[in-house]
Amino acid sequence: MIYRIDIRPHAIEDIEEIVDYIEYELFSPMAAQRFLDGLDTKINSLRLHANVFAISTYKDVLKYDVFARHVIYKEFAVIYSIHGNWVVVHRVIHGSLIKG
Repeated sequence: MIYRIDIRPHAIEDIEEIVDYIEYELFSPMAAQRFLDGLDTKINSLRLHANVFAISTYKDVLKYDVFARHVIYKEFAVIYSIHGNWVVVHRVIHGSLIKG
């Protein structure tokens, strides 16, 4: 199955904050663009491979959806769930924020 991608507003805000931090706080616009391009590739790979990752057992992931999953890109976790033919991306957060 090929899934459609829905990136929720909180996830868009997360991505914008991460990219802005890299670009303006770390003074690295090229790294910010590379991060954004790589994250886009990772999220779009879920179109074909969303089921590869198991439903999470972490409560910090499951608070977004009882069937939430996560995939890691660099040190960030893309938290998503599958609903029918949709992959819903809920958040993009630093992996260190995922606990028990």
